[in-house]
Amino acid sequence: MRLGWLLLLLLLSACRYTFVPLDPGRASFPPRLGLSGALEPTPGGALARLTVRRVGEPGYLELRWYKGDQLYEERSIWVEAPGVYEARFSRLDEGYYRLMVLVGRSPVLQLELGTPLLPAPP
Repeated sequence: MRLGWLLLLLLLSACRYTFVPLDPGRASFPPRLGLSGALEPTPGGALARLTVRRVGEPGYLELRWYKGDQLYEERSIWVEAPGVYEARFSRLDEGYYRLMVLVGRSPVLQLELGTPLLPAPP
């Protein structure tokens, strides 16, 4: 009889957790930049309107203006609070231009103006 109780106690203890599971909690993500923008053609140039919704930490937005594949102009805008920022760029002709917005040498946004030159279909 004693052996039966001991066996039953041993079997029931094997069904219980023998450790407390770790709770990692919620992961916190670093604050990121929330950015959107638009390019508007103007006579002889283009106007870039960048809307910053969130700012992780103050820093520069690097703006690189390309004509085709060649870097044409480069600018920087200091951003420390949400808001609308504008930059003007010049254009030589009605060709294909694109604006790359970089933060800390990482591309964040690309805006295009014009029609890209695509190869002829086979």
